[in-house]
Amino acid sequence: MIRNYLKIAIRNLFRNKVFSFINITGLALGLAVSTLILLFVSHEMSYDKFHANYQRIFKVRGSVKMGEQEFMFMNMSARLGDALKENAAFVKAIGRKAAEWKATFETAPKHRFNEDGVLFVDAGFFQVFDFKVLEGNVSAISKPYTVFLTPEMAIKYFGKENPIGKTLKFNKTADLEVAGIVEKNPSNSSIEYNFLVSLATHLAENKKNYPEHYTDEKLNRISTGDYETFVLLDNAENQKNATNILQKISSQEAYNKDVTFSLAYFADHLGTGNVEVGSRAMYVYISAVVAFLILLLALVNFMNLTTARATTRAKEVGVRKSIGANRLSLTTQFYVESTLTIFIAAVVAIILFQILRPVLYAMLELKIDTVFLASPYFLLSLGSVLLVSILLAGSYPAFVLSRFNPIEVLKGKFQGKGNTSIRQSLTVFQLVVSSVLIFCSIIIFGQVKKMRNKNLGLNKDEIITINLDAQARSKNQALLNDIRQVDGVENISGSKHRIFFEGYNMTGLKKTGTKDNNMGSMVGTIVFEVDSAYVNLFDIQWKVKPNRLPSDLKKKVVLNEAAVKALGENVATIKNLDMGNNDMIEVVGVVKDFNYFNVKNEVRPLMFKFITDTREMDFLNIKISKTADVVATVAQIEKAYNRYKVEDAFTYYFADESFDRLFKAEERIASIFGAFTGIAIFIACLGLFGLITFMAEQKTKEIGIRKVLGASVINIASLLSKGFLKLVLIAIVIATPIAYYAMDKWLQDFAYRIEVSWWIFAAGGLAVITLALITVSYQAVKAALMNPVKSLKSE
Repeated sequence: MIRNYLKIAIRNLFRNKVFSFINITGLALGLAVSTLILLFVSHEMSYDKFHANYQRIFKVRGSVKMGEQEFMFMNMSARLGDALKENAAFVKAIGRKAAEWKATFETAPKHRFNEDGVLFVDAGFFQVFDFKVLEGNVSAISKPYTVFLTPEMAIKYFGKENPIGKTLKFNKTADLEVAGIVEKNPSNSSIEYNFLVSLATHLAENKKNYPEHYTDEKLNRISTGDYETFVLLDNAENQKNATNILQKISSQEAYNKDVTFSLAYFADHLGTGNVEVGSRAMYVYISAVVAFLILLLALVNFMNLTTARATTRAKEVGVRKSIGANRLSLTTQFYVESTLTIFIAAVVAIILFQILRPVLYAMLELKIDTVFLASPYFLLSLGSVLLVSILLAGSYPAFVLSRFNPIEVLKGKFQGKGNTSIRQSLTVFQLVVSSVLIFCSIIIFGQVKKMRNKNLGLNKDEIITINLDAQARSKNQALLNDIRQVDGVENISGSKHRIFFEGYNMTGLKKTGTKDNNMGSMVGTIVFEVDSAYVNLFDIQWKVKPNRLPSDLKKKVVLNEAAVKALGENVATIKNLDMGNNDMIEVVGVVKDFNYFNVKNEVRPLMFKFITDTREMDFLNIKISKTADVVATVAQIEKAYNRYKVEDAFTYYFADESFDRLFKAEERIASIFGAFTGIAIFIACLGLFGLITFMAEQKTKEIGIRKVLGASVINIASLLSKGFLKLVLIAIVIATPIAYYAMDKWLQDFAYRIEVSWWIFAAGGLAVITLALITVSYQAVKAALMNPVKSLKSE
């Protein structure tokens, strides 16, 4: 029986080549694109869930509230985790890690590399997390100066030799013994590494280099510090109990009087545990909705065209019913036909999926392991897509076609009652989805453009920032002088922070009229440590400019307008401020507000604290002349940098590129909408093309008669097109409030946002009408130009 159904299905596919092509193309594109997006969504949703105990892993964090500003701390002292475990029996393990941005490793002077992904971890790290040690004894991570390498790093430094027991030089100062090989973290891990160095190494090196900061007294405090601390509980429900105990033991330390400690769920990559959904979660949810809509558009196309052609198969159904076929056998037949079409479309979709996968990765800057394609998360998503496609695509056509009355059909009385209104409703749905996506795309691109073009209050062009390692910092003054001599260098300034980069210090300032030192009554202020040339280099505008900066800049600061406003002071008269406990500073100037982190939020209070020792500079900011050859100038700067036998490789950042990175989340949303709006429109246009083709076929004889009676091409094209134009207008009316509501909610997250004006919907609506008319008009005009003699002879 099934074999017979397959034969019929194959014959129908070849008999109706145009409609088969439209159905398969639409379905294949819909399946490929929705599967691609679901690959991304399932990967994001699966983050950190490969750990067997992920539901019981929590991360310690602290927060301090200064006035209206709340600051989060993710790093804890070395003692805090152990103290919690000693006081809470339900804490099964404590793991710690400290991250270093970059480090140099070498096996020989000519085999030296500047590396990312260097983590310092303790033995508890392997008890909390499921990162597999492939070779070596995990207990070795407790010893100072040991390191575990990933297989890739082992090959990079030691080739095919067994690396265990061999030595790696670390930052030109310490020898690390390779104690083992650890499996590289999967792509859906928030913890990334290439080297796992023992935490004892971190402590030993810092005690040696910074003895005043790494004293036993400071390390034994139960407070904030240098180490991310992870807690494995016996039961996730003990999170609240662990938080209470942590707060109790930390409150015994005077340093913690203003710090609130808590445990945050570790596998919360999207930040859904927060009150406000983060931008990452936002574009994951948007991606999931777009994937569903694109798939739905493709399925609606299939159902629309299948039901539209129902009348051409009415006699077939009538004959089958009259010779004894029941409704179940007919439903099965049409389900087999739908499944065959979807199967062919799925094969084409797999090819498209493989072709488009690198494009998606590039668009969203993704790195997804190939093995993830065989993971339960993705396979479940893929299976769900195919099952939903078969059920939705086959159910309605099977239901419609199998319920035809055989008597009406064989008497020629069947008119396909109700099918027209259903087809129109489905067409309106397609056009609504396309219109909403077009409206949203216009608004999203407009918002990104507004943020990019906003007056930042500073100049970011032709400025590069270079990293300084310890060797370069020790000879900073000489390096500064050498770089000033480079042709094309216009200005230079040192700092401890990078502009447009969320790494900063903070402090509290007493509000006017405040007597106590309570953090809640202070103003939380971001601190940038810079030299005296910083303001001029970035062309930051003065609100109150000092006549001349004093020679002694110790305890001298510059504030921005937001800080002065938060303090309740007058810009013109502000002079001395208390940082608490009568620690007084002098305000020597006030700059106008400028965007130093991003342009999404309002400018926060900021203090420029002056660096009085050039050895404290971590970065050099260099202004290059507009007329200079940038490449040649940077090469000369690198040459000057390398004269000082630096440990780290020369690394630099363009300020404008750093600024561009602030928009990654929004640009990803824009990219998703831009690319997939185009695909959604293409699928919807395919459906319109199919329907107008079918309508033209149905009205072949009518068109011939009208032409014989004198109807012009325009008259006939209008006859076929006006019904679709009406549906487009209805769709625009429905889509406008939906898009307005969605975008109004999205724009609330931006302090500086565009106005959602009427012209956006007018322009978007005009685009929808134009696309629909182009699609419909082609086939309508083609039908109108047909020879009426052929039309009248068609029956």
